[in-house]
Amino acid sequence: MERKRQEGRDLDGLRLKPAPGPLALVQGFVNTRNVMHDYDLLEGTREAAAWLSERDLLDKGVPLEKEELARLLVLREGLRELLLAHNGGSAERSVEILNELAEDALLCLRFDEEGKPDLLPAGSGTAAGGVTARLLVAAVRASSEGTWRRLKVCRNEDCLWAFYDGSRNRSGSWCTMDVCGSRAKMRAYRQRRSS
Repeated sequence: MERKRQEGRDLDGLRLKPAPGPLALVQGFVNTRNVMHDYDLLEGTREAAAWLSERDLLDKGVPLEKEELARLLVLREGLRELLLAHNGGSAERSVEILNELAEDALLCLRFDEEGKPDLLPAGSGTAAGGVTARLLVAAVRASSEGTWRRLKVCRNEDCLWAFYDGSRNRSGSWCTMDVCGSRAKMRAYRQRRSS
């Protein structure tokens, strides 16, 4: 269990493929809460600040107050719901929440040496605003690369783990067929048998 808590990408001992590039930050952030095993890596301000700082989502020395952590938890669950929409759910409520949180994110546009525009976080502002800005930049970049909609949340409501759908036709529904897919198939089989 401790290894699962530290790694944040294991589920029932299975190593899951992380999303590519900065999108892995969004995936990791959503997966700080493990529904199946009932733990949260952001359960307190000290733990959350350490986790976020280790991943360069929070500037070192920026205090993370309880109110800021509460905003980050709302952000995490809003992202989870949006990623579930990538897997057939509804995004209506999450879009509203994420748009509201995005208002505090400081972003700027910069051009590289070749003249290509890029969106960047523009400083911290507040702790929650800085983390939000960094995660939004990752989402915008992934969207422009065509990978954003491949980041999904498992359809198993007892799991809700963020996974990267690397299937050719983007039809992945479960974080892993070995765990959640098998459980869903077994449930469907039992329902058919009982009918």
